[in-house]
Amino acid sequence: MPREQNILVVLPSWIGDTIMSQSLLFELKKIYPDCNIDVIARSYIKELIELIPEINKKYYLDIDHGKFGLRDRLNLASTLKLNNYTRAYILSNSLKSSIVPWLVKIPSRIGYSTELRGIFLTESYKYKKHERTMVERYLYLIDKKYTVDIKPRLNITQQHKDKASKKFEINLSKKIIMLCPDAEYGSAKKWPLEHWVTLANLFSEKDFNVYFLGKDEAINNYLENNYHNHNIKSLIGKTSLLEVVYLLSLANLTISNDSGLMHIAGAVNSKIIAIYGSSSPFYTPPLISGNDGEVVYKGLSCSPCFKRECPLSHLNCLRSISSEEILNISLNYL
Repeated sequence: MPREQNILVVLPSWIGDTIMSQSLLFELKKIYPDCNIDVIARSYIKELIELIPEINKKYYLDIDHGKFGLRDRLNLASTLKLNNYTRAYILSNSLKSSIVPWLVKIPSRIGYSTELRGIFLTESYKYKKHERTMVERYLYLIDKKYTVDIKPRLNITQQHKDKASKKFEINLSKKIIMLCPDAEYGSAKKWPLEHWVTLANLFSEKDFNVYFLGKDEAINNYLENNYHNHNIKSLIGKTSLLEVVYLLSLANLTISNDSGLMHIAGAVNSKIIAIYGSSSPFYTPPLISGNDGEVVYKGLSCSPCFKRECPLSHLNCLRSISSEEILNISLNYL
């Protein structure tokens, strides 16, 4: 077995990408069983990475977009030098994300040669956009392939699940459907709100308990004016990230756009119906096996476009997916 190592990982900024990066951490622990894995992350995902058991120390670096933040980077590098890292994996694509490991003078600095940052890396890999799934892209850095055995798994407890169900008055006597209509990346990833409301009402008519999750509180105005059923409740904007994780772990089924919550649901063993429009289920698929859910994707000639907003202003890639279709697919997993 390779000797014990101290490894630094610069995590991605997006929630979903961070979840998918756990596969890399899991494999590193198999290769170097006695290693310590520390991470640099954005503080807004602090609660999330506390649930990743492979991580030892966590360091947070918050620098506004467009700012270099040299002093903050130098201060962090000064702290990290004390840890004697033997290697670093830079999972974010930005040039700036590779600077701290370079300042620390970590002997092996591994990542993709995006944004001309090859000078800061000792091992750089060429990056062809969307050539591999995101998980495969991370694992490629250590010459591994994705298998179900390294599916991300967050470390949650029954005590915290019970606390969340009590706080938010989750009715555990019926099957629970969690609906996630938000997508931080942009509107081109969002299944239309009217479809979400119709779907919620269809589930309610079948006596399921339906909960909406997310953080965009503007969605609530539309939801509350279009459903009037005691089986439907919106928790959008009313939870912390940690509470969302525990709530998703209670779900019999999660239905979501391609978003961070979709990937969290997979990491807490919820079954998933994932709705894709502008993004690709071949690049950032939910990490589920065949019995745990499925992807709904029309694959129109204009998709995936990977745009934040529909460049053709019709959003047909998502509008063409009906609420009835999602309901019928969902019933196969309930």
